[in-house]
Amino acid sequence: MSYYRDRATTRMINAGQYRKRITIYKVENVTDAQGFQTKVKTVILQPYAAVRTIRGFTLIVNNSDFEKAYTNFIFRYPKTQITRDMLVEFHGQTYTIEYVNNIDENGVEMELQCKEVAK
Repeated sequence: MSYYRDRATTRMINAGQYRKRITIYKVENVTDAQGFQTKVKTVILQPYAAVRTIRGFTLIVNNSDFEKAYTNFIFRYPKTQITRDMLVEFHGQTYTIEYVNNIDENGVEMELQCKEVAK
């Protein structure tokens, strides 16, 4: 188990909660040998993450529809910079990154609030 110092307290991170493999990638336009533009997926990071979804009850209370449900991916803070123009792939589904959060501003855990891409 790993510990980190949080200003006044010590908080333990449960490494077992990061058991789902996600892929964070960026889609780039590349010119091929014939001069055509093609879209290429470039893998940025493949961390293990904790995956949480918003419950349906929360959506009904907040007067929103089910299509606006977000999925939260929480993983250890990476050395690579993650931006909102990247995509997340999990269990064959693609998600757009809506919000990037450095939890507690400690540089220990990162949270991505993502929305599933409708095909």
